[in-house]
Amino acid sequence: MKKSLLSVAAMLCLLLAGCGGSEYDAEIEEVIGLYKNDDSAMMWMDEEQITRDNADISVYEGGRYIKIGFFDLEDEDKKVRYEFYEKTGDNYEWLPRMNQTDDRMGLAYKEPDYIE
Repeated sequence: MKKSLLSVAAMLCLLLAGCGGSEYDAEIEEVIGLYKNDDSAMMWMDEEQITRDNADISVYEGGRYIKIGFFDLEDEDKKVRYEFYEKTGDNYEWLPRMNQTDDRMGLAYKEPDYIE
């Protein structure tokens, strides 16, 4: 009986830990909002596709940089167009000249702190 209760308690803890979100939730939501308000980014896909569930997200240097890309659901090759954002003060700003072909900061060679 004790083993059953301990097993159930352990399963509940794992379930709650998995559903707890991340420490970067607020930052990621802010960056998604910035992306939605960027006309040049939005010309690539419909707003309905700009969701966290449809995103490839990496957080670097304790939240200083966020790389975000959205899967184009209508593209057969499922290509992702990435944008990079940097925390400046209390807010994030889009980093110009940072994309899949021009990584001037070398983030592609760094280990992300968080991946979603």
